Amino acid sequence: MMNSGSVLALERGGKPLHVAIVEQILAAIDRGELGVGERLPPERELAASLGVSRMTARQALGELARAGVVKRVVGRGGGTFILDGAARAGGSTLSATLRHEGRMSGVEVISVEVDRASRRAAAALELGRSDPIVVVVRLVLARGKPLAVERIALPSRLFSDLEDLDLAGDLSELMATFGYAPATFTETMETVPARPSDARMLGVRSGAPLLLVERVGYAADGTPVEFARDRFRGDRTRYVTRSDREDGAPQRDR
Repeated sequence: MMNSGSVLALERGGKPLHVAIVEQILAAIDRGELGVGERLPPERELAASLGVSRMTARQALGELARAGVVKRVVGRGGGTFILDGAARAGGSTLSATLRHEGRMSGVEVISVEVDRASRRAAAALELGRSDPIVVVVRLVLARGKPLAVERIALPSRLFSDLEDLDLAGDLSELMATFGYAPATFTETMETVPARPSDARMLGVRSGAPLLLVERVGYAADGTPVEFARDRFRGDRTRYVTRSDREDGAPQRDR
């Protein structure tokens, strides 16, 4: 296990504490001080070494897990482990991978409201047009600068009073407390022009090209539990993936 005191030195700089922790861990990975497969300290130890609450440490680790930077394993021999690039790209959603590649450093909740399902959301979540949904809009930051706008719709019948909870952390973990964590996903990615509202939040001109990732998340029993349309700044986003040819033939550099 790493000695966190020798690698991490919390520099808040006016940022929320959990954001500062995320940035320090990402910087340590970039410098090669935290390697693939290395285990981070437990929440309690990490919190004590950095002088923060355990809840703050948990929120930071949750953000890193959502971004695909670390994997959290329960049970004997478990812990929080640094993932390599191939594991992040192959075992995560497109949005999580893009957030990682942009070096996500925090999330700001813009709005939360209960509304009737739009036609698109109703179709994706298998709801009627009169069925209520919780719509969460969040701004994802990368190194303190706007990276993406997330718009996430969740069925109210599955997530009662969700709008009253803290939605700045890992939504998948929060959804799991209701018994409906997303286990599988379908995603599409395309380029779209920035709408005025997105342009204001992301700091780009209206009509600028954004990467739109549309996602439907399904619980283990196949129930659709999440419909998201995340828009990323193209100039602060990159997507890296790795694949092997199924026929086993060697790949050539072209």
